Amino acid sequence: MVPHYFVAITLPNHIKEVLFNYKEDMKDELPFRSWVHEEDYHITLSFLGSATEEQLEGIKNGLQTLTETKELSFTLQGFSTFGREDEPRIFWAKVSENHDLFQLQKQVHTICEENEFSLETRPYHPHITVARKWVGEEKFDLENIKEVPEISFQADTITLYESQMKETPKYKSIAEIKLQK
Repeated sequence: MVPHYFVAITLPNHIKEVLFNYKEDMKDELPFRSWVHEEDYHITLSFLGSATEEQLEGIKNGLQTLTETKELSFTLQGFSTFGREDEPRIFWAKVSENHDLFQLQKQVHTICEENEFSLETRPYHPHITVARKWVGEEKFDLENIKEVPEISFQADTITLYESQMKETPKYKSIAEIKLQK
């Protein structure tokens, strides 16, 4: 199986722990086919798909140009879904959207295009995937689920990940850069 790659914002450990604890509390009440491993929580900036060594080197070099970027501020803001409302494909945690995040995503997108990646054309929706594929007998009801507390946090790392679909956790860091404090 050909590995796929993506560039993402790495979450601080205390936020991963909050989401993991939520999963542990709710997984019996919310029957999703799979829940994301605690180490795999992230905010995707750009999905790359498969890549050559040359493309990966280009991405690593391009990401180095972002080291002067300031770390980003976020707030967890509840949950949402992708797919059918009553039978979602993806259950995700919302994060506050801000100008700096969208600027960073545009910069990463440009670096990826310069390295000949065909990228997603849909509008960017920053999120943290928590679970996939609703399999409950009842219809999913977002209005009646337990909320996650609103927690503010700083994120200071951008990572190039390789997807390893047969592994747990699934995502392996192959390069990362630190943002400015």
